[in-house]
Amino acid sequence: MRIRQEVLNEAEFIKQEGGEIPEVYFWNSYFYLTEPPPKGLGLSLKDEEILFLKWAVVERYLEIIKRDLTPENIGKSFYRGIKRAVINLKRMKKFIKKEKMNGNYKICLEKIENWIKIFSLKISPNFGEELKEELKELKEELNTPL
Repeated sequence: MRIRQEVLNEAEFIKQEGGEIPEVYFWNSYFYLTEPPPKGLGLSLKDEEILFLKWAVVERYLEIIKRDLTPENIGKSFYRGIKRAVINLKRMKKFIKKEKMNGNYKICLEKIENWIKIFSLKISPNFGEELKEELKELKEELNTPL
């Protein structure tokens, strides 16, 4: 299946500019692509293209979670912390479940598990009790089924 350039552009927009709640950008993109002119492009999206846009939402969530599990980001203005990673993991899981996209969910979890390991290794000497609890909560959420 070939994904049209307009859909590719919108998916890239979701991944790069999707904000903290990328589902909102998904729906903006969806309506922009499907609304008749002058409001939109008037495309009839194929199921594969809609799924492509939905996976852009998941990829955006993964980027947000990675941002908050990157020790080098601590102290920077865009860093939100491990608690925010937990919130975004829950949002991502809810979106995947609601949209019935369970197929590649395991790959998402494996990525997050690796980021947790790297995070833990890089900052382990500086772990405070609060940070340990936040990481524990994140790991528990990873193990909670969809």
